Amino acid sequence: MVIQHQGQTGGSLIYTLTLPEPDLPFTEQVIQQARRLGGAVKERDKTHLQVTIPFDTSQQLATVLNRIGGVPYLPQVTAEADIFDQNLLLFLRERFRYDVDLRPLGIESRDQAVLVAPQSLLNFQLALETPWGARPIERPAPATDMVVNPNVQREGDRLTWTLVPGYLNHLEAVYWYPSPLGWGTLAILGLLVLGNWLHTRLLRSPST
Repeated sequence: MVIQHQGQTGGSLIYTLTLPEPDLPFTEQVIQQARRLGGAVKERDKTHLQVTIPFDTSQQLATVLNRIGGVPYLPQVTAEADIFDQNLLLFLRERFRYDVDLRPLGIESRDQAVLVAPQSLLNFQLALETPWGARPIERPAPATDMVVNPNVQREGDRLTWTLVPGYLNHLEAVYWYPSPLGWGTLAILGLLVLGNWLHTRLLRSPST
């Protein structure tokens, strides 16, 4: 799954589903869900679906993440997203939080160590692309069955997490982007100040 967040212009959520075999009812369900969220599904073939869902704001992105739930084909997996905006006039600061509960994919051994269940031998990855890149927020895990920012890697403007089956995966990052409204307001104020200064200077100039 890739989240492409371009700032105040919004972005897109893109993910690919690889089915073990053709499943027309499930494919139709995915198509209907994508349409309800304003997105579309591209079928590469009968077992590969690419879902693209656009969003205009960070709140819409959180809504999309919450509505699509957890990992497709594994209904026992749940997820919850929160994104917090902070407007600093010229820049906006976003705090991204996403909890993906993969504990149902793990089993506990006699010594309470988490083992990976066979159905969880999959590669769960989530990437966040932002204009200036995102920075993961590290914090101690409050519980033994939680991992914070699992296997996170940063490459350029992309931050990628590889989720760990059998645990509650807590993803948290912060990123910035410029505010067009803030810079536009500053430019207007600058023009007004410049115009006032020029007007005052012309009035003070001796007449010829």
